[in-house]
Amino acid sequence: MHRDNAGHVPDKHRIPAGQLAELCAGGGDVATLRTLWAGQRSRRLLLLDTVRKSLNEDDMGPLPPAAAAWSVLAGAGDDSLLLHPQVGSWAAYTLRRKRGKATSDVPFWLDAGVLHTLALVTNARAGRDWQTSVPLRNGRVMLPTLGMAYFDDDQKASTAVATCTAGQIRLEHDGQTLVVPDDEADGWWPLRRLRVGGDLALSVYLDDIDPSRELADPVAPDRLDEDDVARWVKLLDGAWTILCQDHPATARALAEGVVSLVPLPVDELGTTRSASTGEAFGSVMISPPEDEVDLAVSLVHEFQHIKLGGLLHLMPLTDDDGAAIHHAPWRDDPRPLAGLVQGVYAFYGIADFWRTRRLVSAGMHRRIADFEFAYAGGQVREALVALTASAGLTTAGRSLVNGLAAKVRSWDAELIDPVAASSAEVVCRSHRAEWRLRYLHPDDDQVRSLATAWPAGDPAGLGSLRDAITPAATSARWSLGWEKLARAHLVGRADRLGAAPADVAVMSGDDKLAGDAYRRDVAAEPGDPHAWAGLSITTGEEPLRSRPEWVRALFDALRAHGEDVEPLAVSQWLARTVPSLT
Repeated sequence: MHRDNAGHVPDKHRIPAGQLAELCAGGGDVATLRTLWAGQRSRRLLLLDTVRKSLNEDDMGPLPPAAAAWSVLAGAGDDSLLLHPQVGSWAAYTLRRKRGKATSDVPFWLDAGVLHTLALVTNARAGRDWQTSVPLRNGRVMLPTLGMAYFDDDQKASTAVATCTAGQIRLEHDGQTLVVPDDEADGWWPLRRLRVGGDLALSVYLDDIDPSRELADPVAPDRLDEDDVARWVKLLDGAWTILCQDHPATARALAEGVVSLVPLPVDELGTTRSASTGEAFGSVMISPPEDEVDLAVSLVHEFQHIKLGGLLHLMPLTDDDGAAIHHAPWRDDPRPLAGLVQGVYAFYGIADFWRTRRLVSAGMHRRIADFEFAYAGGQVREALVALTASAGLTTAGRSLVNGLAAKVRSWDAELIDPVAASSAEVVCRSHRAEWRLRYLHPDDDQVRSLATAWPAGDPAGLGSLRDAITPAATSARWSLGWEKLARAHLVGRADRLGAAPADVAVMSGDDKLAGDAYRRDVAAEPGDPHAWAGLSITTGEEPLRSRPEWVRALFDALRAHGEDVEPLAVSQWLARTVPSLT
């Protein structure tokens, strides 16, 4: 991480044209990351100043006034604490609480008082003497970049007297005293630091204790045991070796841009999940990965988000975020335009990782890498088509979409295992079809007009067809079954998943067998979007293939009026009657 100790805040940040072009093409070198860090420094100072100005005396409860802490922070010469990712998350959360956009069952001064822990750490780093009071959450206090002290106290909110003498921190609470040591001890968890690699090294905090380490509200510490830490070290070392060997340019930039690794709880679905947030620039959150390859691609994924988040803090990429109406092929819910931009940037990084991984893999590993490249690449291509057609991008946003599109076009000549390519296409098409069936709602009046015109045709006054987006009713992941089936199919284990025979058939390329099964499924459960999506991807009939929601809507309307109809017959009638659907 680049640190500017001069204390100067420029009036404006300017990103050189060459660096902007690199970012717009999905890349960015060390110098580019330093430019983004400089922007973060100014943003962080403004954020902390906004926190200070928003606080009044009552907000600090039993703690000293905020001004005393701010005078220390404003004069700090070392940016490492200021730019610590979790400091940004804390400041953003505190502002949300102050503005009524976040709620908590603990007093506000417990969050606002973190200002005093920041001042304490700042003085300790500078070797200055200092005394203050700091807030305790359930008997614990986080000293950012250093570690967490904990006392025998189950109160939700209390305080400790904190003294700093020649850089040594001493905490006193309820008759208990802790002199902060260098290593782990009773009452003290140091914030661990991992370092892997040789000449090109990656050094990150392994943060399992900071209350502000995750995405939203403060969380309790979840201290890893030594075996867990050893596994993270081994995985990180393996992942870093992969990145240094196969993606050296990315590795150099990532070493500059990622400073914190936050372990997340295991996903109940058994999948690796990762996250990052613009307020915690440089931090990657990730659940335990399967192996070093899984960790490597997750680091690349979140690093893309980090870079784009830094760019977004310097310039907007969309004119208006707008409503959540867009199909993001990697999400099971409608997304706003800004979310689509974020996703396409991240998944470009994933696809590019697998594009290179293919070239150093053999046998079954090559086929799997081919699938992952084709799958992520297909998702990116679809999103780029939607973004290219959007009127909601700024000039910079348009440059980014064009830059990514040019990179993706260069992939067209890549030779991909045909089974892997076919499997990826099935997963992409099924997601698109089922998403439409779940969220696109054809206009009721137009559907009634079509039903009235059945079977003669010529619905009067139909006009342009209209769809409405139905907001997501649940966050459940409905598409994971297709992904798991595709990956199992590639290694000859599809029969072990217990997947529906129709799904196995379509993944194996037997569209007739699958289509017959899906027709039976639709007849038995007309409201099942999975069955309709399966029928959509196994037919060449339009509009069932690309506009399945209209076929289902008319099918349902006709069935409600007692008509005994088949989905394919409805699709064929719509193709003749409403050519715009095809």
